[in-house]
Amino acid sequence: MSFRPLLVISTVAIAFIAGCGSSAGAKGTTAPNGLLSESGNEIVAAAVAATKAQNSFHFVETAGSGVSDVRIVGDVGVSSGEQHITVGNGTKNGHVTVLLSEKTAYFTGDLVGLEGFAGLTEKLASPLTGKWISVPSTNPSFASLAASLAVSTAAAQLVKLSGTITRGRPSKTFGHDSIAVKATQTSSSGSLSLTMYVATSGASLPILVEGTTQVTGSTKRSVSARFSGWGESVRVSAPKSAVPITDVKSLTG
Repeated sequence: MSFRPLLVISTVAIAFIAGCGSSAGAKGTTAPNGLLSESGNEIVAAAVAATKAQNSFHFVETAGSGVSDVRIVGDVGVSSGEQHITVGNGTKNGHVTVLLSEKTAYFTGDLVGLEGFAGLTEKLASPLTGKWISVPSTNPSFASLAASLAVSTAAAQLVKLSGTITRGRPSKTFGHDSIAVKATQTSSSGSLSLTMYVATSGASLPILVEGTTQVTGSTKRSVSARFSGWGESVRVSAPKSAVPITDVKSLTG
């Protein structure tokens, strides 16, 4: 079983999902942070480092191509996190919830969600609908499932841009002073064109990411992202019972 990597923006073959939130930076920090004199690569590095230094953050992401869309609402902590994923294909929506608690990832979903997220056939997904499935850290699938649920790894997936990085212009983004950084990349797998806006006062935290991604041979997807909830408490409890992923894999071969 391989999970659909919905949240990897550093890989051109995968569409980045969008986000929205309410606050741009950590509380009580308003002094200039020096980003206005930094290069594009330095700004991205600073944003990744500032995100990793946080105890938690909140994000809401969406991406769409006109025929399909994804929406993810997530809360990320130091060692635990939670995401609620909605996948739409134009005619129906699927839902999946993913948790990280005590070095184990868990996911559950409806029929459409499990088909889209875990790549299961309808026959295999049907008996698992509504059940929690556990994935321990020792399982090869853990890294792809849990990477965007903990701050240190999520920062690399959600904030670190790939490709050619160029510095943009200062601006006001959702009422906050910011500097833009643009990332472009083209390969045989696809292409991306993303702009990230990073706060220029207080911690060098990302405010917004927006642009397009395209997998070769598929429709271009419009994406955007906004982060909030820096440092807010994240409480995640492991499900009381779950089906081990090894039992699911034995069904899929």
